[in-house]
Amino acid sequence: MKLLDQIKEIFNKYELKLTELPTDHKNVYSFLRECPEFKKNFHNDKTDWYFIEKYRSHIPKGWYGFSLGDPIIPIWCEIIDEIVQLCIDNDPNFEIHQIKIKFGGICFYVESNIIEDTFEIECLIENTLYDKALIY
Repeated sequence: MKLLDQIKEIFNKYELKLTELPTDHKNVYSFLRECPEFKKNFHNDKTDWYFIEKYRSHIPKGWYGFSLGDPIIPIWCEIIDEIVQLCIDNDPNFEIHQIKIKFGGICFYVESNIIEDTFEIECLIENTLYDKALIY
């Protein structure tokens, strides 16, 4: 079974745009240190603990599960939640090894014996959910 087209449909529901910061800030971290009133723009209630609790049965022992952290682009959490749920709906044995932010983008490390295009899905997520403003 392949899910890449359905994953693309999830992305198409959202308007993704790069973070625009004042020119004197090279990343979100320096911006938020000086302008903490904007922290709400980079926070989502779907935290790592939310995801770990929701998907606990799909995180094998010895794996991290989720490490998205804060600040984050809030819409990314919604997208990841939908993608993971779609994968689980199609493969009840779907495994989440680690989903994290690294070098400004989402890294999506998962395992499935049913979903044939997990590598393509991982690449799409890593190339789409990237914002240089999250590189510190």
